[in-house]
Amino acid sequence: MILQQNPTKITFFLWLLKVLESLYPKGNVHRFEETIKLIARPTLNSSDKSSKFVYYGITRKPWYESDDYNILRFVSNTLKNGLNDIEDECMAYFSPEHSVHSIVPKHKPSEIFGESFKDKDESWKYNLIWTQGKFTEAALSLFPKTVNIVTKLKPFIYPLAGEVAFLVMEPGVIIPPHADSEINLSLNCHFGIKTPEGCGIKVGGETRSWTKGETLFFDNSFTHEAWNKGQEKRVVLILDLFHPELTQIEKTLIKLVIKDFKLLGIEGGYNGTQDLQYL
Repeated sequence: MILQQNPTKITFFLWLLKVLESLYPKGNVHRFEETIKLIARPTLNSSDKSSKFVYYGITRKPWYESDDYNILRFVSNTLKNGLNDIEDECMAYFSPEHSVHSIVPKHKPSEIFGESFKDKDESWKYNLIWTQGKFTEAALSLFPKTVNIVTKLKPFIYPLAGEVAFLVMEPGVIIPPHADSEINLSLNCHFGIKTPEGCGIKVGGETRSWTKGETLFFDNSFTHEAWNKGQEKRVVLILDLFHPELTQIEKTLIKLVIKDFKLLGIEGGYNGTQDLQYL
């Protein structure tokens, strides 16, 4: 993950950040500037080939609680209040009687973890509701109430590379250790819809389990893995969110850099990254 532009453009952009810092002293532009310098270093000095980055000045830890930040509390409460509608639409879609599962765009395990996971393509379903900055046409048609609920959370959804999806894990599925991001700009939110016993997720060495109607928040730049060793399928709604400590101007700058500088390598792979290093 490097800034895929020439050093002249990077230098100009860093000058522009200095101007913004003087105009918005409370916007924490300096944090963004320091992070850009770190990420740009492999471009400016080809001998430095870092592959992991930490956004300057914000918290980085595996797990976050909904009471840690007002934003996370709002996300959690909004989803909890909408549980019945989300569950009804989701479970109706995944019921045996439903015959149009193929129209919702989705990621497949074999596309993320390699061909050795081809046999899991129908037992680990990642059905997209929001991707590339907008709702999918299928979601607008099939999950209108869920779309209305997620719409309330749009200001917090991570741009372009961020996704919202129904994630179904059938019994026997084990997702290997992987990291979805190379920088701690976002948090992954899992909202429990169907949460049988025998399921779990480990992030940064700590294992937790899902609960129906409850949220889990974690930093997916940490290595994590998940499994369903139970007898029933596990279903969660996942959302990629901005890190709650980022200011609005930082979010705006991040959107700009992702779009113009290809900062996060958003083309291809699960959540915009290729997770093959653990296979």
